[in-house]
Amino acid sequence: MTITLLRDWLKDPDTAAGQKALYSAAALTFFCLSLGTAPSTIAGALTAAIWLFSGIALKRRRIYTSTYWWPVFALIVLYWVGMLYTHDTTGIGMEYAEKTYYWLFGLSVAAIPFHRFSAARLVQAFMLGLGINVIAAIAQMVFQLPDQHNQHRGLGPDYSTLSAYLIVGIMMSAFFLNRERRVKIKMALVGLIGLYFFHFVILQSRASYVALVLLVPFIGYTFFKKSKLIKTMAVCLLVPCLMMFSPIVRNRVAETVSQLKYHLYTGDEAAWGNKYSAQQDRFYMWNGALRIIRKNPLLGVGTGGYQTALKNSDSDPNVPLIAHPHNNFLYVTASFGVVGMAVFLWFLVVGIVNGWRQRKTVEGYFVFCVFLVMITTGLFNTQILDVGAAFLISLAIGVQQSFLRSDTYD
Repeated sequence: MTITLLRDWLKDPDTAAGQKALYSAAALTFFCLSLGTAPSTIAGALTAAIWLFSGIALKRRRIYTSTYWWPVFALIVLYWVGMLYTHDTTGIGMEYAEKTYYWLFGLSVAAIPFHRFSAARLVQAFMLGLGINVIAAIAQMVFQLPDQHNQHRGLGPDYSTLSAYLIVGIMMSAFFLNRERRVKIKMALVGLIGLYFFHFVILQSRASYVALVLLVPFIGYTFFKKSKLIKTMAVCLLVPCLMMFSPIVRNRVAETVSQLKYHLYTGDEAAWGNKYSAQQDRFYMWNGALRIIRKNPLLGVGTGGYQTALKNSDSDPNVPLIAHPHNNFLYVTASFGVVGMAVFLWFLVVGIVNGWRQRKTVEGYFVFCVFLVMITTGLFNTQILDVGAAFLISLAIGVQQSFLRSDTYD
């Protein structure tokens, strides 16, 4: 039946071959996101190539005047203008500026004629790829397959990005479960949530642990239809308890407790990041970012300038080079000042508001979840610099074109 439907779809005379190819490549990109950087990059490059060389990019150029693209274009400009005054002496600034290429993938997705193609299927492709990667991770554990990182990532990207993907997967599975009436599908979705959760708790991302705990109240409150408060409170207690069954989570929590004890009993210089300490490196990064912001409040130190500025502010020659402050907001403000922070907040607000307005649709809730997860995990990691996380954000931006129901293909 599925093969027949696929054959009929491919032969549909009302849809141009270029449109079908673009949508198929985009679906492949969503599917490959969780399966490693190389597969997703290749699939994304294929999508962008079809978009460019089929003429769709030119034909659909008017969609790029949509207001949800304005903060994206402003962010791109920030990165390249920041190269004019960067403090960077290592070349990392150019590396960061060049990463703006990932917005091409979002532009490609936005060009899909969503009045003919389902945006929800793209989200489901992402969830399917995520599920397959969980199975690969389980196989690594069961068969003790070589894993050079010893992180049980399956085929996926780094544990921080993969953990963020899994939170999005959990939230989307709960969304589908909330609206499903068929018992077998409900059971399958519960099993999928279990798989995602299992993979999540065998990874080592403390930032994502915190993000999930912070988001559980929202998940519960939007999932339950009756007795929301009581049921949500019960889930808020249950989820951390279930997480603690994982020895990996317990080890990371114990490590965090040890670092907090060190923070309480060490000298103020190291405790609050005025002096570098491997035990308190996050405090050192954040403290350094605040010092940089105080000295360069308007425009910051430019693209990639944080690393050099932080190194130059410390008289200790043994302090390691630190590329970014492991916080989206501090990174943007240190790099581009209050101007950059204003643009970044604009970018986040547009995504959150647009997603929330369409939260009753699959694609709307997906966009909302992606932004929410990236904001919470971005409190402890600079997710916007990570290719995998930025890739997902870019695709979510492109999906917003499906919200414009009046949009038609020229």
